[in-house]
Amino acid sequence: MGDGPAPRPPADPFGDGLLLRRVARWLPFALAGHLLVGVPTLLISLVVAYGTYVQAQATQRMQQAAAWPFVAYDTSNYTDDGRHRINFTLVNNGVGPALLGPVELRYRGRVIRSPVEFLAACCGYRRGDAIQLGTAPPSDVALRPGERIAFLELADVPANARMIAAIERERWKLDVRSCYCSIFEECWTIRGVQAKPVPVAACPTDWVRYRER
Repeated sequence: MGDGPAPRPPADPFGDGLLLRRVARWLPFALAGHLLVGVPTLLISLVVAYGTYVQAQATQRMQQAAAWPFVAYDTSNYTDDGRHRINFTLVNNGVGPALLGPVELRYRGRVIRSPVEFLAACCGYRRGDAIQLGTAPPSDVALRPGERIAFLELADVPANARMIAAIERERWKLDVRSCYCSIFEECWTIRGVQAKPVPVAACPTDWVRYRER
């Protein structure tokens, strides 16, 4: 046998960092492929999520519109059948139920807490006078669509003769504020006859409540 150099082993195709170089060479293409697949999928997911959100918002608005109350204050001096009667009412002209919150009354800037206090201030009522008076609670009750509540009414009868002319004149000087809410806990306040409802976060807690008694 000769003394020449020993034969070299065959080169390892994965040795000397060759594998790492191949991975590094193809890695950007692999990542680009994943991005080409993943980005459109992400965009589609975002579009679907946004569409679902918009649809849910639209559905909620439709439900709220279908249950929207519209409360108005009014005063009148005759009934539908022609009888002379002074009425102070709250009516729900909306399409959904109204949950009546606090009501505050002021006459010539003075807070009014009850029906007899108003009649004493405006119309000469004295404690012990015999009168025919109709009342109803204007707060913490629900009004169906089209329903009205007369929280104060005075009929033109002999017992009320001394006060009818005065209240006929002075009823326009009564400043009425009311708050009401929908079943979705959206709330509004109104002030005066044919007032436009003003949205509020919640009914005021600092009003001096008018009460039936």
